[in-house]
Formats: sequence, C-alpha cells, structure tokens
Amino acid sequence: MAPIPKAEARTVSAIYAAYEAANRHYDSLGISVGEIGNPCDRALWYGLRWASQPETIEGRKLSIFRTGDRWEEVLTDDLERIGVDVYGSQERIRLLGGHVRGKIDGRAIGVPEAPKTEHLCEFKSSNDAGFKEIVKKGCKEAKPLHYGQVQLGMHMFGLTRALYLVVNKNDDARYAERIEYDIDYCARILARAQRIIDAPEPPSGISKDPEFFGCMFCKHKPVCHDKATPRHTCRVCIHATPEPGGDAHWSCARWAKPLSIDEQKSGCPAHLTIPALIHGEQIDVNEENESITYRMPNGEIWVDGATNA
Repeated sequence: MAPIPKAEARTVSAIYAAYEAANRHYDSLGISVGEIGNPCDRALWYGLRWASQPETIEGRKLSIFRTGDRWEEVLTDDLERIGVDVYGSQERIRLLGGHVRGKIDGRAIGVPEAPKTEHLCEFKSSNDAGFKEIVKKGCKEAKPLHYGQVQLGMHMFGLTRALYLVVNKNDDARYAERIEYDIDYCARILARAQRIIDAPEPPSGISKDPEFFGCMFCKHKPVCHDKATPRHTCRVCIHATPEPGGDAHWSCARWAKPLSIDEQKSGCPAHLTIPALIHGEQIDVNEENESITYRMPNGEIWVDGATNA
C-alpha cells in the first residue's frame, strides 16, 4: 500500500491561494521576444492570435516567477558592485509594427571583458541541471529561447554585444557569457515572424503527433491537438488583420475600422472563426447570412454565425 501523502499546511495553501488571487492574466499584444526562438511556427501563431484559453497558473509557480524577478535585482546589484553601470531596465522592444515585442533587463557599460563596449543585459536564474547545461553548451545551444531574446534586444537598440548572466538557484554559482550580435540570425528570425504575422490561418507545426515531446507540454496543445474550441476573440475571426503600421494595430474588414484592445478581446456579433481552427468539415457558406456551416466529427451540424445579429 502506498503511503498516504501528508496534507499541505493551511498556511502554505493560503499563501499559494493569495498568489493566485492576485494574479491577472496578460495577453501579449504580439509575438514575445522571449518565445521567438520556439521552433514551432504554429505555436507562435496561436499565441499571436489569442487562440488558446488563458493558462491557470498555480500559486507555487507564481511564487517561482516572483523569485525570478528578485534575482534580476540581485544580478544588477552584483554588476554595480564591481563598477559596471547598469541602466535602461525594462526598455521596450518593438519590431515589425509592434507585433514582435518585449522588454530588456538593462544595458551596461564597464563590463570587465570590454569596459568601453555597451552591452545588452539579460539576467536569468536556473536550477542546477539547467545551469550545468548552459555552462557546458553555451546560451545558443542550451537555451535557444534566451538566445533569440538577446539577439532581438541587440537588434532593437543597435548593440553588438550582450552580457548573458545566469545564477544557479541551488548554489548561487554565476555564469557570464558575452554574446555577439548576429545580423543573419536576426534577419532570418524576423522574416519568419513576419510570415507568421501575415498568415491568415495556422501554419504547420513541429509535429502532428500529440505525444511528441515538443507538443506534450505546449500551452496550445488543447486547441492544436485535442480539438478544443478556440478562444472567442477578434484575432481568431476571418475579418481581423494585423496591420503593419503603428504599435500592434489590428483592423476589422467587416466593420472597416481599427480595433481597440478591448474590442479585440470581446469580439462582436459578426464574429466568424477562421475555418482552419474548427475541427469539422466545412459544408456550406452563406454570404447573405454571414454564416459558415460545418459537419462536426460526431455528425452534428453546426452553423458558425447562426446567432449573429
């Protein structure tokens, strides 16, 4: 007989619950630079289009995020303690009309290896296994998401070097790597991002197998592999288009108008889901009624737009 697990203390449960109560879901207005290194085009498209339901994050994980923020402050203090001037924390990255976006941890002058060179700063904390992999393989191979984030930060601010500084959460060991700006990498990844932004329906994913390792823990697995209904927002509607000008602007062809963020999140009565997101066979389109009819896998007939006013 397996041992009965010890009940979690009410104090601990209350702490985690408080984190969860204070947490607010945030929709990125574009493709995050922290995710641009994801090899799956479809995952990036789903994120841009707000296709998946908001994640439910447990209190313990929220606490880990908060601890990570504190490590950024510690690593900044570490650099300033050795005479490095750190500035520009949380400056914004806005690329491709704001549809690729993020923030930086800072910029620095006085890095011992090249004191006169301005560096982008990227601070990370890692568990012991992840830290050892970074030390062994370097940022580009061990943490491609971090590498993409650093490269686009340098691209945004016209810098040629970045300081990638990582702390081991198990034993406080530090790892520092100077990363060189790679213009070819940035050109390729921004061209890829533009294709994803312009795609009217989901591009190919990295696998059609839901048990593939890269898919099993993806937050978009329900809508991608499990036939979940996409979230109801303007961004999954056939009438919505991301615009190249401004800061992550979207427009609606149905109403011939720009869309505010609140409008994008709420949708409207004329909403028609992008057909490629519906897990059924499209059997009819009625332009006058502005509806699309599907035969679902269970044989039922479903009319998208039937209740439009």
